[in-house]
Parts: sequence; C-alpha cells; structure tokens
Amino acid sequence: MKLDASNVTGSALHVDVVDTWAEFEALKPAWETLQSKDPDGTMFLNWDWMAEAFRDNAFRWSVLVVRAEPGAQDILCLLPLKYRVHWSRSKGEFHSEIEAGGRLLWSEYTGFLCDPRFEAQGIDAVAAKLVQLPWTYLTMRYVVQENRARRFLNALDANGCSGRFKDYMINDGTINNLLCPQVPLPDDFEDFLTKQISANRRQKWRRFMRMRVESNETHFAVSTPETAEQDIDTLLTNWMGKRGEIRGEATATKVSSNYRDVLMTAHKQGNLFLSSLCLGDRTLGALGHVVDRERGRVHFIVAGRDVDAKDPFIGAALHFFSIQWAIENGFTLYDFCHGNEEYKYSFGAQDHEVYYFSARRDAYNPHFAFDSISTGEALQRIQEFIKDGKTDRAMRACNQLSALLS
Repeated sequence: MKLDASNVTGSALHVDVVDTWAEFEALKPAWETLQSKDPDGTMFLNWDWMAEAFRDNAFRWSVLVVRAEPGAQDILCLLPLKYRVHWSRSKGEFHSEIEAGGRLLWSEYTGFLCDPRFEAQGIDAVAAKLVQLPWTYLTMRYVVQENRARRFLNALDANGCSGRFKDYMINDGTINNLLCPQVPLPDDFEDFLTKQISANRRQKWRRFMRMRVESNETHFAVSTPETAEQDIDTLLTNWMGKRGEIRGEATATKVSSNYRDVLMTAHKQGNLFLSSLCLGDRTLGALGHVVDRERGRVHFIVAGRDVDAKDPFIGAALHFFSIQWAIENGFTLYDFCHGNEEYKYSFGAQDHEVYYFSARRDAYNPHFAFDSISTGEALQRIQEFIKDGKTDRAMRACNQLSALLS
C-alpha cells in the first residue's frame, strides 16, 4: 500500500501494541530505518538504547507502532511507554499510570519517532489507540518535540482525555529543568574560545592550563574500554561525597544508581565519554557524557568532584577540556541537558526547551482503570499490603484482579 500524505488520515492507519521482547526484537530493522528518517529524534529513542531500558523490565513497557496497514514493513510513527501501578485510595483499586518508556533508563530526552511525511497522521493514530487502552493518568517528561507534543494533547482532548503542559522547577524553584542549555560547536577550538567565550573566562582557562596542566601538576584523562567501569565508580563516589549530605544517603544512593545505569549503558554501546582531571593517581573531578555520533552531539550527564579538591575552576576546566575533545572529534553540539544553571551560559550555551505534560480521562470508567500487563507488579503490591497488615486493601485488590482475569 502506497500512502499519500496529502489525503491519508490518522484513522486510516493501523496501530499495534508491542509489549513482548520477541516482538520488540523483530521491530529492530524497521525501527532503525525510522530513526534514520526522523530529524527530531535523539539517541535516547534509538532501538539499541530502548533495548537496554526494556530488556530487564518485563511487563513494565509497551510500544505503540503505527503502520499503513497490518503487517506492513515500514513504521510511520512510534511511542515507547512505561507502566506503573498506583493504588487509588478513593476508588480502593489499582490504576495503571503511563510515562515515557525511556524513563525506565532515566533517559535525558523522550518523545516520539516519526516519518516526517506522516507526522501529523501518526500522532493522531497513536493518540486514538492510546485512549482505547486501560490507564487513568499519563505523564510524559522531557519530550523534545514541541509540535508533536501539542498535536498529541489536542488529539487526546478530541478523544475524551484532558491534557495540559506543566512546569518543572527544582532547587526550591530556582532552576527550570525543562531548559537545556546547548553549545553549538565550531570546527576549531580556538574559534570557540575567541568567539563564544568571554575574555575573562578565556583567560582563566588559559591560566589554568599553563599553571596546573602544562606544568605537569595535574593532567586530563579520558576513559578507555578497559578503565571505564573503574572511572564510573570513581566519578560516582565523588558525586556521593557531596550529594549524600545534601539529598540524604538513601536518596543519593538511588540517584547514583540511576546515573550508573545510564553511564554503563553508554559504555556497553561504545557511547561513553568520561573525562577526568587527575593529580597523580587521585581523581580531582570527572564528567560523564553520552555521545551521539550519528547526530554529532555530546550529552553531559553527571559530574563528580573530590570534596577535598579546593580549586573552584576544576569543573569549568573539565567542561573546557570536554568541549575541546568534542570539537576535535567532529561533534557539532555540546549539550548540558536539563537545568538552566548559570555556569552553563559561560560556555556560550543557548536554551533548548523540552516539554512536560499530563493527561487524564474526562470520565472515570472502571474498565479502563487497570492494564493486565501490570498484574505482576500488582501482586507484589498485594504482598506488601499483607506484610503491612493492610488486609482490607489486599482483599479489595485481590477481588479486582480476580474480576479482571475471570
């Protein structure tokens, strides 16, 4: 079937729900073809990246896949989703809630992959299919494509689900985490220094290089496949040294584990760039990045600094070194990712906005409250209810699952 974008509608397209590993593996060739067509894609939507998110998280994800007709080889649009189970106290039952699938791996960016010729129709088809599935609340954070997000919310609204865009402020409201400062990179590092950096900042970098690096007092290092795991451990140990006190040990440990998953995934896929500043065998500070060679981007993920290293320029020096490496290796964008912290703009960064939205059904329907894909997670929650002595809640949950499966 040959499509003509000028007269096809979303309702004419076919949408599959892929939620098993075998089905997901079979998608790989068509998925990779689609990602090569999409100018608004990111590496965090690539098949290989999503495979790491999905592989060890059975029954917590699905992908809505749009084709021209059942069995067609080409994919026109897709949306990866993540499921979580929520206990509704007001209804006394489990509800399925949906997020962007990439958040199973704490992906920096989420959203849709689309063939640009059929973007509008594909988004409409995804929204129409989604409202036929059981869920009560949808939230998607860090969506990179504004037009697709707006089209999607409008399509949901037309199908009985009210959506809205949301803010996401952190650090007591001082940081907008939906602004992602990004530095466009020239072909030459000296051009970057002279045209994108202030004279004062440039002077500090050159002084640091002269007094701390060229004097052989310290040196920069880049992780290799052989050193990557140890370097990640060192970076995150230094990160914990400061963040453990600020966030609390339990929270910081969980966040550190998430960073480790991201960096180790990049390492396994050959997409890790980890730069360090060292004093002999001691790591004064390090930066972890995920690199996207296909699109020419370097994404900064996390920094870890020895709490006893007092030089305030260590972090800036590592970013200068990393930007130099990116330019010399042919990358065209250095991405500071989420958060408009002031220091990022001293490197000539420009804001790139990402989007955060949620949606609910306009009318409650018990038949659209819970998706059976989440039965395993629900059973685990029931065990927790029993352990905590919440037997009435456990009984109501068992009755709900029994009715669902009968």
